[in-house]
Amino acid sequence: MREELRHIDLIDKYLTGRLNDDEKTEVERLLAEDEEFVRELEVFKQIYKGIEWKEDVKLRAKLDLLYAEYKESEEQKPKGLYRRLIIYSGAAAACIVLGTFFYVFISKNDGPLINDTPNVVDVDSVRTKPEDSLILEKNNTQITDKEERPNDEWDNNPQDETQFAFSNGKPVPAESIRIVKQPSPLSYTFNGQELVLYGDSGISGLQLQIGKDQSGKYYVKYGDKLFHLSTSSAINQLQEVQEGYTFGKLLDESIQTKVMPLMENSQPYSGFTVSVTEDASMDRNYFFLEQGGKKHLVIDANMDIDSVTVIVVSKSDGNSYYLIHDNELYPLNIDATETTSLEEIDFAKNNETRMFMARPSFTVRVYQIIF
Repeated sequence: MREELRHIDLIDKYLTGRLNDDEKTEVERLLAEDEEFVRELEVFKQIYKGIEWKEDVKLRAKLDLLYAEYKESEEQKPKGLYRRLIIYSGAAAACIVLGTFFYVFISKNDGPLINDTPNVVDVDSVRTKPEDSLILEKNNTQITDKEERPNDEWDNNPQDETQFAFSNGKPVPAESIRIVKQPSPLSYTFNGQELVLYGDSGISGLQLQIGKDQSGKYYVKYGDKLFHLSTSSAINQLQEVQEGYTFGKLLDESIQTKVMPLMENSQPYSGFTVSVTEDASMDRNYFFLEQGGKKHLVIDANMDIDSVTVIVVSKSDGNSYYLIHDNELYPLNIDATETTSLEEIDFAKNNETRMFMARPSFTVRVYQIIF
């Protein structure tokens, strides 16, 4: 058993690139002289590959969240109550499949099943008992400084607490997770020559009329409502005019008008967090995890986090969720807890997605308005 555990340790370090010089020499010797070691190495290659293909991203994301909660809880404890943290990223996969390894080599010596894809078990489905724990020797770990605690502060268990952690994803900045309500109240900026409208990205020039009264004040008509236009560089909500009016003759004046895309009317959203995997698969996938009552979106795709925006369109009949990366748009399913393919859609697909598009400004002629 000791020899088998030594082989596991060497194989894990070999596959994760953590061998020291002496261990490299030992592995080279075993590869040349020990056929059983060669078979073990091939099995582990397939096991690691299976984990990477099927569940690695999801596993790592879950461990990231657990580790973040662990760190947060530790930071809230009084000084002197810190526990030892063992970070052993490569060994986590080996621990998950240790039972598979022993089954292959303790059973009939028929050789490894190299061509079989290994079964990968979700960590949430594995129940462990104290007697099943794998104790790692300290020379195989990186141990942070710790402060001693009395035995009674360890819940009657003086052993060090072990935490496996992966740093496999980068969090998307909070300001890149947005929400916008539809329909939104119309708001604007106006400098006397250009009108910029926010809140309804579907407005067209045919739906607008701009008027100017005898005192030089401007008004805009949208639909069947008339609104004041005050000169301001700040974004103000349109205020409806209640008194009666009529439009008169066309003046020799026009206002350049720009309707802003939906994103410009959005606000930061804290309903869930988002991360992008650093060593993503070639396929673009995503899934949602739930941790501590809060959802976490994992984007398994080679995307620059500075170019990622996740937006929630909040409507009375239910919310829509979208991922925007550069000029690419992807709809998201908030209930997708399994790995789901990211399918790009055209911004012009429907009325809602068209509201994400930047539009060129257009000219609106000015009429005389009479109250």
